[in-house]
Parts: sequence; C-alpha cells; structure tokens
Amino acid sequence: MNQPSSQFVKKTILKLLRAIGSEKEIKKYIQKFSSAEQHFAVIKVGGSVVKDDLENLITSLIFLDQVGLKPVILHGAGPMLTEELESRAIDFSFIDGQRVTSNEVMSVAQKVFTETNKRIVDKLQDQGAKAIGITHSVFECTLGYPKLGLVGKINKVNISDINSAIDKDMIPVIAPLGYESSKTLNINADLATIELVKAIKPYKVVFLSETGGIFNNENRLIETINLALEYDELMQEDWLHSGMRLKLKQIKTLLDFLPKSSSVSITQPINLPKELFTDSGSGTMVKHGFRIKNYKAADSAIKVDFKNIIEASFNKKLIPDFFDQNSKLNIFMSSCNRATIAISEDFLIPYMDKFGVLPDAKGEGLGAGLWSEMRKVYPKLFWRSRRNNSINSFYSSICDGCQKHSEWHVYWIGIEDYSLLKDCIEYAISKPKSVI
Repeated sequence: MNQPSSQFVKKTILKLLRAIGSEKEIKKYIQKFSSAEQHFAVIKVGGSVVKDDLENLITSLIFLDQVGLKPVILHGAGPMLTEELESRAIDFSFIDGQRVTSNEVMSVAQKVFTETNKRIVDKLQDQGAKAIGITHSVFECTLGYPKLGLVGKINKVNISDINSAIDKDMIPVIAPLGYESSKTLNINADLATIELVKAIKPYKVVFLSETGGIFNNENRLIETINLALEYDELMQEDWLHSGMRLKLKQIKTLLDFLPKSSSVSITQPINLPKELFTDSGSGTMVKHGFRIKNYKAADSAIKVDFKNIIEASFNKKLIPDFFDQNSKLNIFMSSCNRATIAISEDFLIPYMDKFGVLPDAKGEGLGAGLWSEMRKVYPKLFWRSRRNNSINSFYSSICDGCQKHSEWHVYWIGIEDYSLLKDCIEYAISKPKSVI
C-alpha cells in the first residue's frame, strides 16, 4: 500500500473544508458518529459514479478516512457491464429494471464487478487509506427469479468479514455478487444495499448518484423528506418518475428496519462530507420523521416542553410571564418534542413569536417540517429576527419581504396592504424581548 503524499492530504482536507462549512459543525458530527454504538454508515455508490466521478468519490472517502470514520461501501457497475457486453456482442435484456443474467452475461458480470471493486480499492490504497475488497462472502442467495436467470434472491447477509475489516481499521468495499454453494449470482445493487443495511443497522445510509437527490415538479431539490408527514402524498405525485418512486419506496422499507435516529441521504460524491457533517446538508435526506401537534390551549406540560426547547435553542431564558403576555397563542410542536413554533393571534395578522429547534436536532429536517405544517394553517404572518441570527438566510429565502432595522429584521408572508404592513412592522420592532 502506498503512503499518501502530505500535499494530497492537505489538498483533500482544504478542498472539502471550503465546501462544507465550519470546523465546529464538522467536529460536532464526527463526535456524534464516532460515539454511536451503530456502524457509522453504509454508502451505496452507483456504477455511473464509479465510471464518471471516481476522483470526487475517492476524495470524499479519503476525507472520512482522515477523520477516523470507516464507512461500508457497496458499489454497482451497471454502465461498465453494459459497455462490456456490447463490446462482446452479447445479447442482454431487462425486466422491471433488473438485468436478465444468462450464463454468458454472468461470466462477464463477475469479471466487471471484480475489476470495478479492485479499481475502487486500489484508488483508496494509492492515497493511503486501508481498504479491502469483499466480492463473494457477504450475500448468501438462492435462484429466486426464474425469468431473470442467474439473479440471486438474498436469504442471508454475512457481516463477519465486514466487521473484521472495520476492526482492523479498514474500509470494506463490497461488490453486489451473491453465492449459492459454489455458484456466483448477480444481485441488484440497490436490493443488496437494503439487505446489507438491515443486517448492519448503520447510523447513516447514503446513496451516491450523479443527480444528487430527489427533485420536485419545478426541478428544485427536495432537501428533506419526512416520511411520517409526506410519504403518501409524494407517492401520488405524477412528477415523481418511476425510478425515484421506486427508490423512495425502497428507502421507506429500509428505514422501517432501522432505529428512529437513522436516516437515508441521496447526494453527489463531492457533497458527501457536506451531507454528513453540516446542519444544512447537501442532497435529499429522508427520515422516519415526526408528526406535528398543534396546541391552541397548551397545558402546563406543553408549556414546560416549549420553554425547554426555546431556552436550549436560544441559549437564553424565556421571560417568566411569556404565556400571560400572549392570550391567543398557538403552539406547534414536533411529536419528538425537539422543535416548536409559537404563533400569537393577539394582533390583526398572526405574529410568529418564537421558532426554536434543539441544538442536537439541527440538520435533521425538524425545522423545515415544522415550518411547512405551520404554513398550512397561516398563509399570512410576520415575524422578527435579530440581525445576526444564523437562520436569517432561511427566512430571506421563504419570505415575501424584509425590512432591516438596527436590532431586528422584520419578515412577512402574504401581506399586500402597505398600511397594514407598516403597522405589522411597527408592532414587531416595538414588542418587548421575550428571551433574556
């Protein structure tokens, strides 16, 4: 194994640090992943990524290795297999997105998958990472799909070689090949990933693709998907094409087998560290999710939960008479009691008095999900934020307008009457502080 040049390591770290954000965020997530009892991550690498974006893949994996994290890698090789079969004039076909695997196709597939596996391992080793290819010992199969030929149905996942590699501080790189006795079988890489994840139960699951996420009908990236709130609705959308609909269905099936703290992300190789180590992330993150509860008459227990979230979020104390000052207060709170919004209806237009997310919950999509549910109830509202608040970039991206003052920025949505808007702004900037 070659040793990495100090210049390469320095370039790798600097390149990714510039791309992903603050050292504070990175340290927070490294500590979070390192202390987890679960495996850190399973990363599924699409064959097109290996073919067309290998440099960025290796750069991101080397970064993980440098900070002491060992993901489990499972790769595809579909485009390379297709090219090899075409170059040899070997006929092949697909049924429901899976390749029909004849004896002739299987012979080529075994060669291509093994070579692709070695290519990834060699590139990692060239830059000093300890990596090992695992091509035949993981997926115990039977021939379960007669129409597909030599395609394996996974009956058992053996993780002893994977655990052994990680114990030796190595990155395991797994090919989607199964075995039945001495016979080698082809496996769909996405299905192999699902079974691998069920067996390992990692903290994070990442699908690396060229597109880098799920996009809506306006071709805008969907940053977070809360399955508890959004899954049924998304599966009915015409714009969610069949491939992504299947992927989302598979992700839901996968998450049903994982702890509630787990998540699945879809991103591009170069953005992998940003997805893993920043609150904002990159790509689409899918979680089990949470439901939103709405309290128009909060009892003492809800008030305590609200107070705890707000004080932890702002690192300040909620004023003692906060609830007495707001006679018509509507509190939205995640079912996990980690994020909350308070809307006051004491003015002509609803005023968002507080929006807080627990520090250790940032980056999980809680705030975005909570905001989305609140907006279904309040198409018009206004609020203020301190001029140095880190969330102001989010507010600017979703508001209809903003007026900046020396201490406060005042934002609004859905207010078109200028005289009414003027009253709202005056109300916001003159309102006493509610956290001190």
